[in-house]
Amino acid sequence: MPIPTRLAEVGFGEGSTANYNGAGRSYLVRVLNGNLYLVFIDAFSDVVFTKSTNNGLTWSNVTVISVGSTNALAVWYDRWSGIAGGLIHCAYTDNGVDDILYRSINTESSDALGSQTTVFAGSTAVAGGALSITRGRNGDLRVAGSIDAGTEDGAWSSTDAGATWADTIADPSEAATEDQYLLLPGWNADTADIMLIFWDASVDELSVKRYDDSGNTWAETSIATGMVNLIASLAFPNVAAAVDLANSRNVVVAWTNVDTLNADLRCWIIDDTTITEVTNVVANSTDDQGLCGISIDTASGYWYVFYLGASGGSEIWQTSLNVYYKVSQDSGTTWGPEIKLTSFSGQRLLLLSCPRFTGTPVLGYFLTLNGIQALFVVTEARQPSANYQIGLV
Repeated sequence: MPIPTRLAEVGFGEGSTANYNGAGRSYLVRVLNGNLYLVFIDAFSDVVFTKSTNNGLTWSNVTVISVGSTNALAVWYDRWSGIAGGLIHCAYTDNGVDDILYRSINTESSDALGSQTTVFAGSTAVAGGALSITRGRNGDLRVAGSIDAGTEDGAWSSTDAGATWADTIADPSEAATEDQYLLLPGWNADTADIMLIFWDASVDELSVKRYDDSGNTWAETSIATGMVNLIASLAFPNVAAAVDLANSRNVVVAWTNVDTLNADLRCWIIDDTTITEVTNVVANSTDDQGLCGISIDTASGYWYVFYLGASGGSEIWQTSLNVYYKVSQDSGTTWGPEIKLTSFSGQRLLLLSCPRFTGTPVLGYFLTLNGIQALFVVTEARQPSANYQIGLV
């Protein structure tokens, strides 16, 4: 069902622009018991998390995961890969030590933090790049990233839940500075296989690279050409995905362009053999639209797709935007009406969806408001007297 009209918008003070300009694939996480987790980079460039046990109405004080100079963050949750576990997996690039690091949160054991380990020991980590993490259905963790303008990139694997990263797998990157990575589980008979949604900025093409674990190889298939890249330092992301476990496939949405007349928000179903395009979420945009996120309701199977900007062109890109969403009840064949989610317009530069949820959908965004940049989460308030609320933790 659509998101209720009684909402809470809760802010978390100042955050780092690295939450979006590092092109790190981060998400909100709703765990098995319904609690919500937000992992983010704070104003001190540390990796922290906060938790809500009441559907987003209030949030805990932050817990520090890593103190450092973080410029990219990626997050994955066990159950998005069909694994009956409670770990939230966090990969992050620290330009103080020039490495990609890893640490987990055990949501089923008092939020205990795992040991911090090194995924990749680099030489120089610069602003920008890209980073993504996923867990194969067999349990192997995979990270793909670029930390130094296309000169230090690759993919890495852990077979022991992040304790060690001894395996450097085949490199799916193309040594470019603005390419973007989105790792997902694969659906082959070999449950160690994964896939990478790859945005090739140099040729404006979106493709899927399927990883064969047995052969340690990537096979690339084009999804769509004419996909104009949005630089992550401006806003992020312009492509998003969710795992459809019930149907053994991934669902991907992406804009053909940003703030552009006749741009489309396209949608595909991708498994290990086919790419099937369904109906556009938004067709022939007027302008002033971009960014996206997708969530699947595990109870109903409905797809929720979020984006910035009204389809009528009444808002101003990167200046005065609200978040909108549409719902499909038939796996993308048709989409419901455009519904406004947020209560006030602003400069929103990041969307954080919750790829799989049961209960109430939730969305995060990075907002510049009155000169202050902060992370916000919007969800149902669940209190009788509430309309819209904004609170700072």
